[in-house]
Amino acid sequence: SLFKTPRAVMAMRMINGLSSIISALADPTALKVVVETLGFQHLDLEVTIPRVIIFRNALVDLLQVELGSRFTPRAQEGWNTLLNYAGGSYVYVRSKFAGHLNLLSTSWAI
Repeated sequence: SLFKTPRAVMAMRMINGLSSIISALADPTALKVVVETLGFQHLDLEVTIPRVIIFRNALVDLLQVELGSRFTPRAQEGWNTLLNYAGGSYVYVRSKFAGHLNLLSTSWAI
């Protein structure tokens, strides 16, 4: 299982994270800070491109089911783009910084 936290807690965290991302959409600098911060918060998970795709597809499918015809092709494209950007940043943060942070934590333990 990808998640180790109770569903209600995880749902609230996911909504808060998505809300933070959506709130920052009009400000690219703030958006970068938000997704990088969330990426660092996900370093304990192995976020990979295939997992990002699974998560994105599951969320977009849920929106399609719940919203029906109100979930337009443009809305779907927007959500796909948003989730690809956020997920890609998580993968980037993990690949770029996980090794550095591990090195720091092991060197400080000495």
